[in-house]
Amino acid sequence: MKKVILSLLSISTVLFFISCGSKPAPEEAEKEAPVVEQPVEEAPEENVVEEEPVDEEAELAALLEQIDNARTAAIEAGAEESAPDLLKKIDDFLELCKENGSLKENADDIIARYQLLANLVKARDAKNEIDENGFAQYDQKDYDEAEALFSKVLSALDEDGSLNQELFDAASKAYSGYNTVLVITYKKLAKEERELAYAAKKDADSVKAGVSQKERYQAAADNFKNADSLYAMQNAKKSRELYISAKNEFTALYKEVYARRAAAQAAIDEAKKRVQESEDFAIQADQESPIADENLDGIEEEDAVLLEEDEYEAPEEAEIEIAEDIDDQYIEEKETVIVKDQPDESEESIDDSAEEE
Repeated sequence: MKKVILSLLSISTVLFFISCGSKPAPEEAEKEAPVVEQPVEEAPEENVVEEEPVDEEAELAALLEQIDNARTAAIEAGAEESAPDLLKKIDDFLELCKENGSLKENADDIIARYQLLANLVKARDAKNEIDENGFAQYDQKDYDEAEALFSKVLSALDEDGSLNQELFDAASKAYSGYNTVLVITYKKLAKEERELAYAAKKDADSVKAGVSQKERYQAAADNFKNADSLYAMQNAKKSRELYISAKNEFTALYKEVYARRAAAQAAIDEAKKRVQESEDFAIQADQESPIADENLDGIEEEDAVLLEEDEYEAPEEAEIEIAEDIDDQYIEEKETVIVKDQPDESEESIDDSAEEE
């Protein structure tokens, strides 16, 4: 019986320990990560750009300066002499805008009016130059187109004086067209005068003008070279004037030096004639009254040189080299609005019966 009790106790003990070993160990609570508080960054203040107040007086002064420049250009073009009434109407419109405070809104229009007036006057001057000299034949197409535009502008001003962009463009293109005719014409005339000047230089060189008239010859050559420079810079009108000057001076030098040389040659020929006459007389006298072979006072030796011809030392070195032809790289300008050079004065006036809007 004791054995049974011991067995049961053993079994109970084993079961107890088994139950104790199978019980899970209590899990440790997970440690929470420490919370790190981030410092709160303050948002940067936005840079607020304060708009500077508009300086009304400075802005108005700038506009007035632009207007004054446009008016000055019109006056320099000859508006006071050729179109005083139209100039006054624009001036009156300017004053009206100043009085009623609308200058800022109308500044561009006022400037355009002065520019139209300047182009109109310059177009008239260019047209007169072409008509007076018969230059239209050199570029009839551009001349006819400019004529149509110029008439269109004058007609519009005569009718109601309305000024719009189309009218501004027409005045600009009219002047540009007339100017193109002048450019092409003077280019052709300048090249013709250059050929004549070069021929005159060759004549002057043929009589050694660079030796006997060095300073005048040098001045004529300088004019020729300066004319070439002006032609290359697209100033054919001025270059033509210098070619003419060089041509005239070379021609004058040739005539003067040639005349002097001719007179000198005539003197030499006369002297030779007299020597020959003396020789003939001496031969005749010797035949009639032979004299001894001895030198006598007043009688030259047989091989004596009575006159010596002038010989210049290396006269070809006095010649100034100039190319016979010029490289033609002339570019014709067809888009011209305002030209700074003041044109020649003209008594003819533009019809100024138009009224401003």
